[in-house]
Amino acid sequence: ACVGDSITRGDASHEPGRGTHPPFKRQLQGRGNWPAMLQAALGEAFVVGSFSHGGRTAADGPAALRRTAEWRSVSCFRPDVVVLMVGSNDAKPETWGPAMAFPRDGYVEALLSLARELLSLPSRPRLLLLVPPPAHAVDAAEAALLGVGYPRGSVGGANLDKGVISTLLPPLVGRAARVLASEGAPAQLVETAFGGCPANQSACCELLAGDGIHTSAAGSARLAEAVRARLVGVG
Repeated sequence: ACVGDSITRGDASHEPGRGTHPPFKRQLQGRGNWPAMLQAALGEAFVVGSFSHGGRTAADGPAALRRTAEWRSVSCFRPDVVVLMVGSNDAKPETWGPAMAFPRDGYVEALLSLARELLSLPSRPRLLLLVPPPAHAVDAAEAALLGVGYPRGSVGGANLDKGVISTLLPPLVGRAARVLASEGAPAQLVETAFGGCPANQSACCELLAGDGIHTSAAGSARLAEAVRARLVGVG
């Protein structure tokens, strides 16, 4: 079971009709679909399901991933392995509260809460914590905001702090994975090589969609391959 936000949803090709929720498929062109690519790579030995909803956060609140029908459907899928990737939407300052700073400890605790809930499903799955891909500035205006603290700067398109996504999320997901390991949980960290993005602009242009947040088909293939390689090890 692949669980997450719009990066996991991708182009929504797995959804019926025009898609289950906005933005609909015609607005998602240019994005990849790493769960579908993972299914193709694994073959009939695995059944891969995508339980993803755009704009959702690890943190509790109106946009919480936990509040979606997709999240509630994971249990019925009875997964042996769950891949959880969520956090990019937590980089929206509107979710940070009065402190006006990314709540690092709060994000880790929220991610751990989701992880523990998944690990306690009746099927007792193993868990792979997938680090969200980096984000990059798509124009000079966004580039000028990077490195300038919120609320004066940092927030570009989609009201996301791309610096938080690229620099803070990876070590924080790693911290959550270490906590779970210390508890003896069957959980592992999965990191994906994105060719030096965001520092390497050419890699960003190849692996990320036009908004600099979602993955292109090439970037989605990187995610699928990273998960496939770890699943082979999980057995």
